[in-house]
Amino acid sequence: MEKIKLIEETINKIDALIKEQLPESKYQFELYDLTTNTKHFRGLDEPFHWGSVYKLFVVAEIIKMSEEGWFKMDDEIELHKNVHVNGNGVGIVKYLTHLNKLTFTDACKMVMAVSDNLCADELLNIVGFDRINLLLNHSGCQNSKLSVNLDTMVRDVFARIENNTGATYYQSENYFNQFNISLSELLKENYTSVKDINASFDYILNSYLTEKGKTLLMQFVLTPNVHSRISACTFFSKYLLRGKTGALGFGTVNSETAAIIDKQNNSIKGYFTVSTKENRKRNFISNDVIALIGLEIVKLYEQLDKQTK
Repeated sequence: MEKIKLIEETINKIDALIKEQLPESKYQFELYDLTTNTKHFRGLDEPFHWGSVYKLFVVAEIIKMSEEGWFKMDDEIELHKNVHVNGNGVGIVKYLTHLNKLTFTDACKMVMAVSDNLCADELLNIVGFDRINLLLNHSGCQNSKLSVNLDTMVRDVFARIENNTGATYYQSENYFNQFNISLSELLKENYTSVKDINASFDYILNSYLTEKGKTLLMQFVLTPNVHSRISACTFFSKYLLRGKTGALGFGTVNSETAAIIDKQNNSIKGYFTVSTKENRKRNFISNDVIALIGLEIVKLYEQLDKQTK
């Protein structure tokens, strides 16, 4: 009971932090603590955007298909740089002019480390939407659906945005409104929830993959993520927060999921996911808020350690 009380105090602190720093934003977050087997949710219980968080489950499906014998992780995939042209704003593979193939292993690493959209779309094309949605269904997620890749997603989200209106457009009301219209349309057929993401993360690590597959996925998850906000404050802690980031519309939508990992033995203590939308302050404040949330999470688990001892 003392542990749950301590967890709830931290959850309430995070809730207050978001309300103070992002007063106009819609949000939801959940901590799924494995040590007490309890789930702690706050925010709006409604659909939120995937952003790039779904890429974690694409990587998991690639590992699963490898286990099923479809291919080997050292096999190479061709990179169709002339096909996936809209989603290449994130990542570096597009700019490597003499690189036209990658192994499945290295493509997965690029997805997890730099959220490379070209690699993500190539892997999703191999996996297919049916497998991703079936995985979500098998993990008990009834409020999640994926139906478009990043190339299509980025094309549709930016369809209303004028690129040559001047720097002040970035801070304008019209900028926010145009993104919000496109994002609202996207949400009709592409949606998830923090509850579903945590449940699926736990499912793939504890029920879906073999021990070898789980070990490989954890290697990918532990690859340093240059876009991660939630892990920024964990350098000096005994705990790591590692998972997948997601953002659309330059932070109009901002989200992140992370496994809470004990550095000493790589054991997972829980999962934390936060999703925000309608962020009028976009990247400016929402990134910092997610980083501060990460700090509160690792402080909590350091306190839980002391209680155990």
